[in-house]
Amino acid sequence: MKFRALIIFTSLVLLMTVCSAALPVNGEVGLYDKLIRLHVLANSDSEEDQALKLKVRDAVLAYTEDIVSGCKDVTQAKAAIENSKNEIQKVCEKTVEDEGYDYPVSIQLGMEKYPEKSYGSVTLPSGDYYSVRVMIGEAEGHNWWCVLFPPLCVGAAKDGRAVMKEAGLTKNEVDVLTENDGDKYVLKFRIIEFFRRAFSSK
Repeated sequence: MKFRALIIFTSLVLLMTVCSAALPVNGEVGLYDKLIRLHVLANSDSEEDQALKLKVRDAVLAYTEDIVSGCKDVTQAKAAIENSKNEIQKVCEKTVEDEGYDYPVSIQLGMEKYPEKSYGSVTLPSGDYYSVRVMIGEAEGHNWWCVLFPPLCVGAAKDGRAVMKEAGLTKNEVDVLTENDGDKYVLKFRIIEFFRRAFSSK
């Protein structure tokens, strides 16, 4: 009986040790609120529409780079993007027209569900993020997404860790996005996602 109790006690200690290493005790749950995602949806999966999607993506990235440059945190970046929503749409519409298409373009700003996704050395947990959603035509084709702020999309010139720190993320938040420690890394992501859902439901 004592041996069984010892096994149970030892198992609980090990479980608490693993969980304590994975729990978001340093505010990592807040990282969801410090990022802005970009989501571009193509009209269809045709080769032409997919190529157009990438043209629109490039135009949006080029335009928003100037908008968010100099923003010290996500609050400033959101305000800059929201104030420029109409201009972003015009940039998309002009790109579509210049490529010889007459598809309408819709821009939506707000929360959107994203899967877990890697961008070079940075991996983001799945969850709800503030998003710039660009819908081309019927928006029924394969999509493309990245991180608009901090600028971690294709062509980001700086190291990802430096870019995130400049955008106001804490060292703990940067660490959880860039350090892959096998099962503990995956476990921490899952717990962060759980806490995020729990807080969001209140």
